[in-house]
Amino acid sequence: MASNAESPEATPAAGPQSGTGPQPGDRPAVGFELADGLAHVRLDRPDTRNALDTAMAVGLRDAARRCAEASGLRAVLISGAGPAFSVGGDIGVFAEATDHERAALLRGMAALYHEALRRFRDLDAPIVCAVHGAVAGGGLGLLYCADLVLAAEGTRFALGYGALGLSSDGGSSWFLPRMVGPKRAAELYFEQRVLTAHEAADWGLVSRVVPAEAIRQEALAVARRLAAGPTRAYAEMRHLLNDSGDRSLADHLAAEERAMFRTAATADAAEGIAAFTGKREPHYQGR
Repeated sequence: MASNAESPEATPAAGPQSGTGPQPGDRPAVGFELADGLAHVRLDRPDTRNALDTAMAVGLRDAARRCAEASGLRAVLISGAGPAFSVGGDIGVFAEATDHERAALLRGMAALYHEALRRFRDLDAPIVCAVHGAVAGGGLGLLYCADLVLAAEGTRFALGYGALGLSSDGGSSWFLPRMVGPKRAAELYFEQRVLTAHEAADWGLVSRVVPAEAIRQEALAVARRLAAGPTRAYAEMRHLLNDSGDRSLADHLAAEERAMFRTAATADAAEGIAAFTGKREPHYQGR
């Protein structure tokens, strides 16, 4: 969960923070709202630029569980409050720990955070991620789990682990070679490369770049459109896309056949076909 927040090349970020996150009575480190089938997961430690600590790792795990268990979930929006999406791990917390404490702390945080990422990755609903300011270290993990990533103009992306003498977490070593290729992944790791929003789009880390002042409105509009779509078909599409890199063509064609069989029997498929032939807009119910 390391952050390159203090690199002079990265988007300016808060310096080392102390403490372990919100205490009882404070607002939670991760906000969660669910309305009309759309879940909004919001990183909410703006004073630390959403640096990841234990409280945030717990909050993300719980939010992912709530999404997985929610009946009627049709889409998820992940965003961050304050000046940055996430600058990665809370270096101030790590600096205050002894070597033994630091190792135990990072392992515990990674276990919580990785459970959240696994659950987000496995959801039967599409995920939209809106990023701005800076995305560093472990914060990139949430982008990897999203289906559509909108980046505000001016956002910077970096790993930063090597600058701290750490390896990596958040799935970077698994996702990045698949998303940007092994050589570009190595450049991000070994050369501490910082990407602009447009470079991140060119490399395939984000879907598109939008004006900074429009990021929240645009991301919400996209998430609402997905939440009004054919949810079960989206679930099948999501799993097919996520699994495509780990199957042979023959196995994947068979998986497509099974998915098509399942979606063909849904009410949304009947509605979509009727709307198409009737030259009208479909009204999907997510069934």
